[in-house]
Amino acid sequence: MERMKTLGQLIGGLEIIEARGAMDAPITGVCYDSRQAEPGSLFVCLKGSRVDGHRFIAHAVSRGAVAVIAEEDIRPDAAPTPAYVRVPASRAALAAVAADFYDHPASGLALVGITGTNGKTTTSLLLESVLRRAGLEPGILGTLAYRWAGREIPAPMTTPESLDLQRIFRQMLDDGVSHVVMEVSSHALALGRVAGLCFRAGVFTNLSQDHLDFHRSMEQYFSAKELLFSKCLDAGRSVAAVNADDAYGKRLLENGVRGARLLTYSAGPAVAPPSFKGVEGVFAKDARLGPGGISALLSTPRGDLKIESPLVGRLNLYNVLAAVSASVGLDLPLDAVAGGIRAVSEVDGRLQRVEVPERLGYHVIVDYAHTPDAMEKALTCLREMTPGWLIGVFGCGGDRDRGKRPLMGKIGARLCDLVVLTSDNPRTEDPETILDEVEAGVRETGIPRFNPGDAPPNCKCYTRCADRRRAIDLALSLARHGDLVFIGGKGHETYQIIGTTKHPFDDRQVVREYLAGR
Repeated sequence: MERMKTLGQLIGGLEIIEARGAMDAPITGVCYDSRQAEPGSLFVCLKGSRVDGHRFIAHAVSRGAVAVIAEEDIRPDAAPTPAYVRVPASRAALAAVAADFYDHPASGLALVGITGTNGKTTTSLLLESVLRRAGLEPGILGTLAYRWAGREIPAPMTTPESLDLQRIFRQMLDDGVSHVVMEVSSHALALGRVAGLCFRAGVFTNLSQDHLDFHRSMEQYFSAKELLFSKCLDAGRSVAAVNADDAYGKRLLENGVRGARLLTYSAGPAVAPPSFKGVEGVFAKDARLGPGGISALLSTPRGDLKIESPLVGRLNLYNVLAAVSASVGLDLPLDAVAGGIRAVSEVDGRLQRVEVPERLGYHVIVDYAHTPDAMEKALTCLREMTPGWLIGVFGCGGDRDRGKRPLMGKIGARLCDLVVLTSDNPRTEDPETILDEVEAGVRETGIPRFNPGDAPPNCKCYTRCADRRRAIDLALSLARHGDLVFIGGKGHETYQIIGTTKHPFDDRQVVREYLAGR
């Protein structure tokens, strides 16, 4: 269905510095990429870290844009436009204009926002399953895909830009979706992609070092995450589910959650800091973790709940607790909560098993862990269930936070028996330079290095091989009965970014090809 509003209608609620041209111009589309401009479009100029949309006004106009919203003072002789609106912040303007253009679809949806460094994807899939088991129609937006009502769209980013978000919300609402479970990234919060949205529930999983190339400090990173709870919840009807075992979760509780109903969750009985006595909580009275999954008895404000999950490890216990807390806050039936969690047998690229012939006697796990905290949690739970050697294959991405590289190297060397350092997505950096920085952390542990072509010594040791396929093949060739090979960093990704090009590459497929050749 074609949509049309006038420019005046769309900018009615904006703070405007200057407006020129026909405010009654009919707008049939909104875009922030000049390549998407069509006759009747409103082009909103966004300033990015690498590209400034103000440079592409002329291109948008040449494709038919009839109006421009910008932060800079664009004179008619520089880029003639039929209509021009100058605002203090284009990103905020885009969020407001997008909501108006699509008739505020989010108001008809129950939004659940999940933020934190680790666990967002798994928690979102658990919640999706619970909602479906409760007879509701969920949509999901996150790292793996945007999915609803039989549709699935590849996810170019964890949280879509505000315009794309509102367009998807409109499609979801029209398709009968009742609840939207969203991974809300720190970038999305800092850049205002979710500005103006009111979440029915907000979930905080944890916070550890990541994205410091963007946020510059852990304080800035935490401040971005906190925006979900200080700006996007409604005091009268929203609920906040917060991990009380996490240091930053405790800080979030101390800072307050805008008067929303508060639920804390914990792997033990201490469900909130002492100053929050009496706050409702979900905690594990008893939890058994093993190779076959999780069995736990949870205490909730609505009574005890027995949970069985095929997912493995303490990190997944926390994901289950987060999903249960949000479900309780949404007043979902407890039988639907238990059934929905039981139904999720694995999550794409998250502690995902790759089938290995039983005769070989070892196991392979692929995981998206690309932060020190995520890798430590993943390796810790795998260490507990590995009788033989734990072999780790991992690296760090290029053009990203360099500070975490030695930390990940040190963690891998401490928890694994054999480490194979390799490329992740090197992007525009030299892979060997990245490995140098990861290796610095490994060397701190004092374990010896061996050459990839030699047999490893019979002790904790490491090697490096920048070619990821060769590194995986090497690790598999060294695995013996009782061992476990952990391949970390890329998880669900089906590509490797070298330079600025995405090359087809899937860790799981590389393992399958090696096994088929063997």
